[in-house]
Amino acid sequence: MGWAIIGRSLNGRNGRFPTSGSTRLRLAHHESPARKPCCGRLRGTRSLANPKKSLVSAPVVGHNRHVAGKNAKKKSRLDAVKLLPEVIRRLLAITDADLLLHEVCSLASDALGADEVSLLLTDPSRQELIEHEVAGKKLRPTRFRLKIKDEGISGSAALKRIPQVVSDVRKDKRYVEVHSDVRSEAAVPILSGDDVLGVLNFESRKVGYFQKTDLQLLSFLASQLAIALRMVELDHRARRWQERVAALNNLSRLGGGVAPRETVLRRVADAVRMTCGGHYAAVFQGDYEREELVLLAQSSAHPLNIALGARLKFGTGLLGKAFELGETVNVRDVRKEPMYLFKIPGVLSEVCVPIRVGDACVGILDAQAQTVGEFTDEEVMFLETVARTLASTLQTAAPTH
Repeated sequence: MGWAIIGRSLNGRNGRFPTSGSTRLRLAHHESPARKPCCGRLRGTRSLANPKKSLVSAPVVGHNRHVAGKNAKKKSRLDAVKLLPEVIRRLLAITDADLLLHEVCSLASDALGADEVSLLLTDPSRQELIEHEVAGKKLRPTRFRLKIKDEGISGSAALKRIPQVVSDVRKDKRYVEVHSDVRSEAAVPILSGDDVLGVLNFESRKVGYFQKTDLQLLSFLASQLAIALRMVELDHRARRWQERVAALNNLSRLGGGVAPRETVLRRVADAVRMTCGGHYAAVFQGDYEREELVLLAQSSAHPLNIALGARLKFGTGLLGKAFELGETVNVRDVRKEPMYLFKIPGVLSEVCVPIRVGDACVGILDAQAQTVGEFTDEEVMFLETVARTLASTLQTAAPTH
């Protein structure tokens, strides 16, 4: 049963409707066969097949609402674009690194109207994405991890290095559910040259909320985030360099005979642990008579059952390898190194730096961390500088028996 609303003033080839202001409702099937026009049209009315020339019907009202919704979404996107200069200005005014990253997520959430925006950063191994910041209506109590592979929308974006837009996550096998009410998702990789720094992820409870036309805006936000991350990295490096310079100054003063050798070595181990990895550091001396390395000092973030004076045969483990070669041994992932000796729980990377006097190796400066690839070239340079300051101290120190 279809209703036709007629009676409003309308000019046309079929004549003019009365302008009495009253309306008449007719049922199409009430027309007698003699008066029924061809093509099923009511006599004296325009065809409803052309919405531009027809009067408003219920389906047309629904269509208009749909168009209005799309127009509202376009307007919100345009408003977001207009806000970009203000977004950049606010980001440049932030000096705190963590606040900067959180503000980026919050601004992205406001600009797009997404229910949740999350920032996932790559771990040092570049194999996983770790949730770093979240802005939205439902905050999770713990951070989650995603493998960088074709599983998970964000993982796929990082792997392929191209944005991913999913109109209905229920139809995408890659989707990893976090909230049951999420319906659409967009994930944009954060790129800096050839490096993938992370992924900026958007989620909505509405099907088809994110469109391919949004990619330009999303990619711009990701590019700003890449700049912010590089700024954070540079700030972090500068602070760590200042800490290391201060540590070297303190150690040089202690090494001038002001403090006992045991105190100097303990301070060295503490300084190395705090500025490189933060998990474990130790100083070993070579005992050539017994062909063993002797533990003289250590610093650990957790209690250990390893006593000073513990010994290790030359050529054993990464320590022994570095001592025999007289060269720095830097292992990014000890799980893949057969010579690694498990002594310290939770270790994933280790660097062993020889302490040399001329051509002779007199000891080892050891640092271990809980993250893969923790020790960069800059950190190795710092450790080698510390090792040179220890040479004279170990040269006069007798091995512990």
